[in-house]
Amino acid sequence: MNILIFIGKVSLYWVLFYACYLLFLRRQTFFIWNRFYLIAALIISFALPFIIYPESAPALPVIYEITSQPFTVSTVQAETPSLLTLTNMLWFVYAIGAVISGFKLYRSIRQLSGLLHEGERIELEDCTVILIDSDQVGSFSFLKWIVINRSDYENHFDAILRHEMIHVGQKHSYDILWIEFLKIIFWFNPILIFYKNAIQEVHEYLADEAAPNRETYAMFLVSYALNAPIASLTNHFFKPSQIKARIRMIYKNRSSKWLLSTYMITLLSVGLIALVVAGCEQIVETETPADNEKKSSKLNARVTSQPSPQKVFTVVEEQPEFPGGIKAMYDFLGRNVHYPEAAAKANVSGRVFLSFVVSETGEISDILVLKGIGFGCDEEAVRVLKSFPKWVPGKQGGLPVNVRYNLPINFELTDGQPEIVSKLPETRVQITQNGPAPMYVVNGVIITDTLSLKKIDPDNIQFINVRKGESATEAYGEKGKNGVIEIKTTSL
Repeated sequence: MNILIFIGKVSLYWVLFYACYLLFLRRQTFFIWNRFYLIAALIISFALPFIIYPESAPALPVIYEITSQPFTVSTVQAETPSLLTLTNMLWFVYAIGAVISGFKLYRSIRQLSGLLHEGERIELEDCTVILIDSDQVGSFSFLKWIVINRSDYENHFDAILRHEMIHVGQKHSYDILWIEFLKIIFWFNPILIFYKNAIQEVHEYLADEAAPNRETYAMFLVSYALNAPIASLTNHFFKPSQIKARIRMIYKNRSSKWLLSTYMITLLSVGLIALVVAGCEQIVETETPADNEKKSSKLNARVTSQPSPQKVFTVVEEQPEFPGGIKAMYDFLGRNVHYPEAAAKANVSGRVFLSFVVSETGEISDILVLKGIGFGCDEEAVRVLKSFPKWVPGKQGGLPVNVRYNLPINFELTDGQPEIVSKLPETRVQITQNGPAPMYVVNGVIITDTLSLKKIDPDNIQFINVRKGESATEAYGEKGKNGVIEIKTTSL
């Protein structure tokens, strides 16, 4: 996945989670749930872009496909491009922003470290209290340290110490540090500022909730007038922007437990949106030959050259064949596949996985790019497959049928002279099991080790017979209840 697309998706999911928090969760009094929701939203958003839309499973429990070894096309590696490209400029700007954000965090930690070392230390069982002889900084807590200024020590020591010990005991500082770390990587995304304000607000609600008398505590908050600088990494006792919300939440009736269902509804809604986004990425684009000549845009995950046949076999008695055989097919690819200039200039190499259907008339249809690498390589591979001559169709029961065929094409950069590497492929039997394993019988012998099936040379297979239901149990008894695959070879 392109890194820029990934970052964009993560940012959008952050916005979505935060919007759900504002609409459904912020006014509720489930403060612990809100805290974990906000932190989990920042983490889960990294996984959501990798969601793959589920496709319908095949009806049969086992699928057999014949897959060719990759065909390789190589070219001389392009000269090193100029450093003054748009991509490099963007990365340079990003690096500068990350360095500046990292420096700000380092400076804040240095300033905080200075405060922690200049005051008088009082070691308690669960924390360390630091008394500073100054009123220029408000009282706050950070990790296991509680800093209290001179005025608060003389007038409000018990109330503030009790409040800040809640922050220390519930490890609220780790939430702030996590967000500050993300702000270094995603310095350009302002949504993290809203997350930080929201989590700090929830931290204060949790600490206020532990007050022994809410009436007295609310009056204390109103009368407390500390107008000191606030450290960005700490849980500060007093913030003017939060005082009204804190007092309102102190007096608010506790939310009904039935409202806990809103958290599940929110997560399900975001998950559904993630599935919709993943599904949109698998939209099939249909191209005609005329369109292919006019357009040079990138392919989607799938490319369809012709309508897909109604029934496609993956198990047939006679496999389809390129005119002249496998070697002739690879000679054809060697003559016609060209390394795209855009890919060579960008130093792009990799493997394009293709799948297509050889119809009962030998035509090539339903060309799919299962996995591509872009920069024109996908289009080049599809172009050559469209130019294939008619194949000898596969046969089942003596009749021609539609058969799916898989073909990887490897685009490779070399340091020497360009060359086309044609490999006479070996074939293998690929088994994907989606249900109960059937019984395998090779030349009348029951095979229990499926790994040995992959050693069978497909050229030596005379026929494959599939038994299901009563036909399997009548022939093999209870062992055949999950189906039987009978394979007959010329040699084992």
